[in-house]
Amino acid sequence: MGGLFSTLRSALQTFKTLVDDSEPLAKRIARSPGIPQLNASVPYWTIPLSPIAQHGKDAVLPLYADVVIVGSGISGTAIAKALLDYVRDDPDSKLCGAPLKVVMLEARDACSGATGRNGGHIVPNVYTEYFELKKKYGAATAQEILRFRLEHIPTIIGVAKDENLLQDAQARLVDDYDAFLHPDMFEKAMAELESYLAEVPKDLAEGFDIIHERETIDHLQLAKSIYGCILKPGASIHPYRLVTGLLQRLLIRYPNFQLYTRTPCINIASNNGTYLVHTPRGDIRTAHVIHATNAWSSHLLPGLRKKIVPTRLHMSTQRPGRGLMPTKTHAASWAGTRGFLFFSGKQDIASGKLQQEFAFDYLTQLLPSGRNPSPGGLPTAGEFMFGGGAMLRGNAEDMLLANIGVADDSGSDPAIAAYLRDALPKYFAGHWGEDPDAPPPGAEPRVKAEWTGIIAISADMQPWVGRVPASVSGRAEPRGDAAGAEAHMLLARPGEWICAGYTGEGMVHAWLSGRAVARMVLGVVEGEGEKPGDDPALPAPFLITEKRVRAAKLEHIM
Repeated sequence: MGGLFSTLRSALQTFKTLVDDSEPLAKRIARSPGIPQLNASVPYWTIPLSPIAQHGKDAVLPLYADVVIVGSGISGTAIAKALLDYVRDDPDSKLCGAPLKVVMLEARDACSGATGRNGGHIVPNVYTEYFELKKKYGAATAQEILRFRLEHIPTIIGVAKDENLLQDAQARLVDDYDAFLHPDMFEKAMAELESYLAEVPKDLAEGFDIIHERETIDHLQLAKSIYGCILKPGASIHPYRLVTGLLQRLLIRYPNFQLYTRTPCINIASNNGTYLVHTPRGDIRTAHVIHATNAWSSHLLPGLRKKIVPTRLHMSTQRPGRGLMPTKTHAASWAGTRGFLFFSGKQDIASGKLQQEFAFDYLTQLLPSGRNPSPGGLPTAGEFMFGGGAMLRGNAEDMLLANIGVADDSGSDPAIAAYLRDALPKYFAGHWGEDPDAPPPGAEPRVKAEWTGIIAISADMQPWVGRVPASVSGRAEPRGDAAGAEAHMLLARPGEWICAGYTGEGMVHAWLSGRAVARMVLGVVEGEGEKPGDDPALPAPFLITEKRVRAAKLEHIM
């Protein structure tokens, strides 16, 4: 969902006034998001359901676990895998006693939240974010954040390869393009990229190109209305197959790992030196609770209300037209190998000057079955995965702000859904073509699926990672010497932890943030041991502290 950062900044310029003037909006952003409900819309990614979709929903809960992870998306999965895989170099410093007992709780089906509902992109915002990050944190930290984001491309593809999931998860590098529909916006982006490339080290400058020749744009099969493109590093993935495939392997590999779906965590209490994690099916005693619920984090962590705010976004799956179908001709050369972020613009009639229109229409494409023979039985026809829908003829502010504070992914906004059905011909024009099958009555429609997902807007636009202060949870931490006889003494002292708040950019923040949290729980010093000790350091602005919680305010994004 690249581009959401800049989009939100534009939208939130009016946020404070709207909050002051709109009691419903003010109430939405301040209230608990509640617990994910079972009546959610169905994302195309989840068809067919994974064999572990409802794993453990009827199993008896254990009385104790060393670590309880709440949430089964990419954050929770990264945390679980890092905890379970960890082996220290020094045999004398391995975790003592029985294998580490790790429990994962999920309110709905496995990977049913934002990870299983997103656009399938691993596309870091880099040149568009650098100078603002530099202004706020300094050049060194800004570059550290960008490097952390970029590292998710090889890391996630590497995980898929190591776990034999490359095909099922469709994990691959793609050519990713920012495509501009207004010349002034394109000029501004080119200037921004050139300034960025002139300043950053070589490792942050690779993979970019400016495309302004009409012949090259036509070769990309884009409409004449596209003035130019910027090529940037990116990858695409089937996020649901990646995460459920990893969880399935962890369940087979580690008897000490247990997943319980349809088991929401409804409350947490400190009790006799441990935490009691309450669910409708019983309680689990533990020394460590890790919150990996992203948009729903503030339900269990009330101190994060208005710091992590749920926001509903829209997605669709559509069949490409005749001009873009994977064949033996031109289109076959790129089917499933490109991703796009479309930037629009509108002209102020009175002044003739450009006004920024909200722009986070994003597009990726499934690999056709003929190019990705999958043992997982996932036949695909090169469907487009298309989301966004905020460029609504001047109504973008209203559309986006109407979905801020909404944690209900059961339905959609009719205006945005209608926009997504009609928008792709604007970007591909004559190349889009008619429905290739001209389906008879009762056949599958061109729009194969529509759904919504709930992202988490961070009040200062950075993820929240680390040990949760007691002032945020409202619960006292158990004493380290009273955590229970079963606790592993070489873990960090008992506590609650979080890995959430990605502002729509979870695929370039969550995996390595999750592994960083796992290191913290394990009590590992940076750089010690094998993987994940070789990961880039967690950027300091991501760490959750009381000072940061107090300072982070949505209106400050202006």
